[in-house]
Amino acid sequence: MTILLRFILKDLKRNTLSKIRNFDKICVMTKELWSEEYARQGIPSSFRKEATKVVMQTISLLAERGIKSGMALDLGCGKGRNAFFLAANGFDVIALDFVSENVAWINATAKEVKIPIHAHCQSVVDPWPVRPDQVDFAIDIFCYKHIVDKNGQAKYRQNLISALKKGGYYLISLAADDDGFYGPLLSCSPDIKFKAILDPYSHIGSFLYSLDEIIAEFSGDFIVVKMENARSVSPMHGKEYPRSVLNVLFQKA
Repeated sequence: MTILLRFILKDLKRNTLSKIRNFDKICVMTKELWSEEYARQGIPSSFRKEATKVVMQTISLLAERGIKSGMALDLGCGKGRNAFFLAANGFDVIALDFVSENVAWINATAKEVKIPIHAHCQSVVDPWPVRPDQVDFAIDIFCYKHIVDKNGQAKYRQNLISALKKGGYYLISLAADDDGFYGPLLSCSPDIKFKAILDPYSHIGSFLYSLDEIIAEFSGDFIVVKMENARSVSPMHGKEYPRSVLNVLFQKA
């Protein structure tokens, strides 16, 4: 852990989140924080090995629409559980994550089992390693919400618009503002206008959304194919919480 990060986290312990002056600095350092989170395994994406339920459901829906293969993009792929599922279901997969350990493991495993996954170590706000209009299906499972910079999110959306084919699909899944773990953190938000919160265990930042807000954020270039507010109970940092998750399937107009 860097000296600057140690200083920031001491500041975190001394102040309520609403008084923290270093929120942006913490968010800049999320690469290191995510490496620590995957080692600690406090959130589901750090330890689950099976594909996300909504990804499996969406693959079935796309198959009904005649899409059973093509180029898929897994944004913020983590340890690759969804990338491997996509590859096993007929897609060539490009996976992006800025945790180098995750990317190295995915590429080594994909090579060993001879499946078409190519993982790249980079931020999702930087230009993506795909050609314009190349991607049939892109997924984002709890990645977009962690881009705690509105300019960064705008760059991400431009990358997405460029990468997807006309008529291509995009699935986003993220925590709702009434989520049982994240929602209460809004009471000490460092930026309530954008519903910014900081995970008190991992110190990783997020923006929270309502269903209408996330749909509006992608309006203009996409139409909504399917949307839901899925509710369940799942663990976060060793404790069970009622979860509220927004799942939206878009199609590029």
